[in-house]
Amino acid sequence: MPSTSLRISGAVAMSAVLLMAFPATSYAGHDDSGTDPDNRNQAVKGFSLTANGTSAMNHGKAELERSVISTSWGGGDIEVYDGSYGDTGWHGRTDCTDWNALWTSCDIVRVRLNQSYSKSASQWKSLGCHEFGHTADLGHRARSNDTDNNSCMRVEIWPTRYDQHDLNAIKAGT
Repeated sequence: MPSTSLRISGAVAMSAVLLMAFPATSYAGHDDSGTDPDNRNQAVKGFSLTANGTSAMNHGKAELERSVISTSWGGGDIEVYDGSYGDTGWHGRTDCTDWNALWTSCDIVRVRLNQSYSKSASQWKSLGCHEFGHTADLGHRARSNDTDNNSCMRVEIWPTRYDQHDLNAIKAGT
């Protein structure tokens, strides 16, 4: 049986290997910690979307184009769905459905838009901007760091665009 010091040394070495396998990334601002895109080229595909879902997807894709991320149509990276998901408390939800082999970035991101809540055309655009921001690894913005109320990454208001802080965070994180 190995000595206690050998077991501790082995545990420390294994911890170091694991830390190197999952590198820490630094982001300028509001990292979503859950949907790191695998690259700066993202193909988008909508699945049986309503007119509101299509509007949200088109606007979200256009907002990503304002950043360092290029988008195309056809799918493979960002999949967009809408439906009546019920009185869930959320208008949209974004999650990774396919992580790369090292679990360091997301190969396929799913965006779900909840049709169960009534929204104006502008709010659908804001929702698209917001959920596509999550596909670029943006997290929610707080009032304290969005003092001019112009980021679609805020949850309690409905701006339709990324502000410069959002664009800088996308650039730093991808």
